[in-house]
Amino acid sequence: MKKDVLKIKKRWGLYYGEPYKLDLYDRKILLELQDNARQTLQELHKKIGLSRDAIRNRIDKLIKADVILGFTLTLNHPKVGFPIISYVLLALENVKPEAEERFIKYMRNHQKIIYAASLIGKWDYVLYVVARNPGDFSAILKELRTNFPDLIKDYETFTVLEEFKYEEVNTAI
Repeated sequence: MKKDVLKIKKRWGLYYGEPYKLDLYDRKILLELQDNARQTLQELHKKIGLSRDAIRNRIDKLIKADVILGFTLTLNHPKVGFPIISYVLLALENVKPEAEERFIKYMRNHQKIIYAASLIGKWDYVLYVVARNPGDFSAILKELRTNFPDLIKDYETFTVLEEFKYEEVNTAI
């Protein structure tokens, strides 16, 4: 069973594994990329003091080691027509590896599930869901319950009223 869960986590792409040993230059590169991932190698060279080739090689190593998972766009969901933002906590039952793998695949492919993570405690998963309106959000929940009736034991939702901070930069690197 433990191997099956590990296989699912690796397939999902978020198996943490052993920590990568970051040196000072790796940290500087990560902080700069978190601030602005669109910087050129020349701009990074001027700020960090390494050659462009050295920076490119280090970024490639960080990507291969799964330290950098991607370079993404952060949307203001209400501004692009998704003003309903909710967290959905899910408790599962009768969890078999095949069913959980199907559930994870479903979450990964759902366009309105922006974030999903497994948890320890009363709830097994947390989802960050965006919707166009309350009816759209209701339809997403109904779709979840319909597709996984024997898996979802309980759920609780929290709708965001106002966001005060949304930041992906982690200066603790």
